[in-house]
Amino acid sequence: MWLVYLRFDDGGTVRTYHIRTHNRDMVDELLKLAEQRGLSLTAKLVEYAAFITSGTIKLKPMLVPNFHFYEHADFVRHWNEVASAP
Repeated sequence: MWLVYLRFDDGGTVRTYHIRTHNRDMVDELLKLAEQRGLSLTAKLVEYAAFITSGTIKLKPMLVPNFHFYEHADFVRHWNEVASAP
């Protein structure tokens, strides 16, 4: 199990995402998407990290402001929806 941290700047607004994923290939896929943009057409990647974990990552992080947690497939789906939005 891996946890990927992505931080974007979207016109001065910080967007932070944490994505739970399963292997290094999936991490590389997320980074390739993130280098293009975030979950808006104008968000630019400014920082990232990937952590390998042992055990289970809880789905409801606590006490973290401006925090968005995704499963891998959900993040990719949202990323694709941005490009296809009118």
